Amino acid sequence: MAGSWRHMTTSKGRLRNSETFCGRIENGGDAYEAAEECYGMIWWLARTVAGLREDDFGGPERTRDGMLDIIAEAEANYRDGLKLGGVQRDR
Repeated sequence: MAGSWRHMTTSKGRLRNSETFCGRIENGGDAYEAAEECYGMIWWLARTVAGLREDDFGGPERTRDGMLDIIAEAEANYRDGLKLGGVQRDR
């Protein structure tokens, strides 16, 4: 896959800087492939988290709506996720 998670991150799992990332993405198709891979990863992770909540915390069932709730929660807190990933932003 030309545009992928591995193009976006270093071998240590850190987000590449904009210049390096853009240098690895040759065209809009590559950018779409990277976004598509991230989209799939988010849904896979949401399904996993939904299962944990159901089993361990009595939270939402492992349904699409439950997963959408988890994705919305992640979207609302993405800045915290960036910090967890080692990205420092002043926005």
